Amino acid sequence: MSLFSSPSDAVAVERRSVVLDDDPGLYEVVPKERVTRARQASAAVVLTLPAGSWNAREEAGLARGGYGLLVLDGVLLRRVGVDGRYGAELLAQGDLLRPWQHDGEAGVIPFETAWRIVAPSRLAILDRRWAARMAPFAQVGPELAGRAMERSLRLATVMAIVQQPRLEQRLLLLFWELADRHGTVHRDGVHIDLPLTHEVISHLAAARRPSVSSSLAKLAERGIVRRQARGWVIAGDAP
Repeated sequence: MSLFSSPSDAVAVERRSVVLDDDPGLYEVVPKERVTRARQASAAVVLTLPAGSWNAREEAGLARGGYGLLVLDGVLLRRVGVDGRYGAELLAQGDLLRPWQHDGEAGVIPFETAWRIVAPSRLAILDRRWAARMAPFAQVGPELAGRAMERSLRLATVMAIVQQPRLEQRLLLLFWELADRHGTVHRDGVHIDLPLTHEVISHLAAARRPSVSSSLAKLAERGIVRRQARGWVIAGDAP
């Protein structure tokens, strides 16, 4: 069954979080003498989403008028396609989502958009009230804006990667791009702790899944990329 073909049965469970505790990057930008007050102000309702398909439109309105939905942990995949061809981006801790900007209204070109929770995720609702409470802490807004810019830069990088004609080279570049953010260095290589199936990788690499499986097998034979537990390991030097 296709990654996106099953109906969504993911029910969001509302909990609460002190966002500054769950997001070290936001904690670090607040001056130390103001951290206590900022922590109290940063309390937010959290959506807890199990793995599976996700109808982002159902929750998009919860943060409308504010910053959006902040990924506290987990892994999400957003796929966009037209005429049977797709591109995708991977989102994880620290990323900011504003689904209503992409999925709420039909544009001139009839794009198909689908979301998938690759690993169970928690999203903090940074709505208008949250933004008002955090307004006295002026460092938080620019930090979140900077993350939006980083996300656009990652998208541009992936666009450049998928232009590579050789799929093996494309996959190798893609893994190193993922390693730059999600990798940890070990003696046997860089470990990427992401539960990426061949189908998820095929969406990220803009390729067919059978072709991706074949290319990954060849890279494994060469000792460059291999599956390990729930993640991946890449050996050697970055290209």
